[in-house]
Amino acid sequence: MKNITIPKITLTDIKAWLQSIDRKTLIRNGMVAGALLVFILFIFLPLSLQAKKLSTEVKNLKQKISQANLKIAKIPGMIKQKEQFGARIKKLREEFFEPQETDKLIETISTAASESEVKISASRPSAKVLELPAPFDKKYIPVSYELVVEGSYHALGKFINTFESYPKSFAVHDLQITEGADGATGLRQGTLTLTAFIKHPTIT
Repeated sequence: MKNITIPKITLTDIKAWLQSIDRKTLIRNGMVAGALLVFILFIFLPLSLQAKKLSTEVKNLKQKISQANLKIAKIPGMIKQKEQFGARIKKLREEFFEPQETDKLIETISTAASESEVKISASRPSAKVLELPAPFDKKYIPVSYELVVEGSYHALGKFINTFESYPKSFAVHDLQITEGADGATGLRQGTLTLTAFIKHPTIT
């Protein structure tokens, strides 16, 4: 195989080659090289960086548009949920007594006792204050009565169940019923606290 000899180029050779080139050609080539360098530094590189920046912004914009489309697609379902939630809130609000119904609570309790064949032997506003947790304490006012009632075990159970299943909000607590019935009448005596929840007058 024939060996290929690479000629050695020295600095002297390069200097001699430059001296042999026509000055006009050298200047023209220098201007072309300078123009090319200016184009690369001040036009090509800034445009490349700007293109990269725009590409990133376009990508981010596409992501935002995609997220917006997903949110828009959820709007009908969210509106439906809002309507359902509003209807549920309205229904729950209707379970509480109106402020003007406060005076009718004793009448409601007396009617329930009569229908259950229970006798109310004593009643008074409860000294115990049933505190509601926030924010319900700003929306509702608890009105409580301590009752002493007499009746058969079945009648007392019916009386209590009347308020537990009442359309308006009642709470029965502190319930105590004597263990043994009266030997002569067969009646039992019980004590309980009955609380009704009234809408705050300032809440509509």
